[in-house]
Amino acid sequence: MRQFHQKYIAILFLLQVFLSCTLHNNKKNNQNDGLTNAKALVDHLDGLFESLQSKKNTDNDFQEAVVNINENIRQSIEHNVNNPQFLKEVQAYFPRKKHDFSFLFSEDEKFGVFSWSTRKKEFPIKNIAFYESGDGFAPSSLYGNPMVYDQIDMIHDSSSGMSTYILGGLKDTTATAHQYHLSAYIIRKDGIEESYIFPNGESSITVHCPENNPEACLAIENKALYAAIAQ
Repeated sequence: MRQFHQKYIAILFLLQVFLSCTLHNNKKNNQNDGLTNAKALVDHLDGLFESLQSKKNTDNDFQEAVVNINENIRQSIEHNVNNPQFLKEVQAYFPRKKHDFSFLFSEDEKFGVFSWSTRKKEFPIKNIAFYESGDGFAPSSLYGNPMVYDQIDMIHDSSSGMSTYILGGLKDTTATAHQYHLSAYIIRKDGIEESYIFPNGESSITVHCPENNPEACLAIENKALYAAIAQ
């Protein structure tokens, strides 16, 4: 009888631990939900990125900590962004202060990208893209090498009715040259695909320019640049 009583107490203890962990995880996940407007989301992300940047890479739990923070960032974005209007509000609020992540939104409001440096040993850069196709609006990964993008432009093909979205980011800076990386994407019914508009059938290209003229790398608003590259 005593042995049965001890087993019963042990089972109750384990059940209590299980319920406690479940409630803790649900509470943690719910903190990522319910950010009902763009300001709330951006402010929440700023707090997470502040935590991310404050971690010291000499700490024993550094990698575990940054993995957890990055997962929280991902969930916060994917759980709350569900329509183009929300991204439009993010676009309006985003420039009001400096952030440790990048956000870009296309002029036709069908393609948006969050990107940031993760500080993780593997996958040091993360992109989360959102696209509109038909009645759907969903997050997606981007093919190709991840970049922290800081520019977006689009080329619309009137004959096909489709648009190519071109993302640009500074790839490398040295004492002698700047490298600006351009990647092209197109929206299909089943997701985002690379668009092979660059020479030799490439979907991306690196533009080199002299140190004394870095503006040439950054002038991707000029659509003539893409036309020249595509030829």
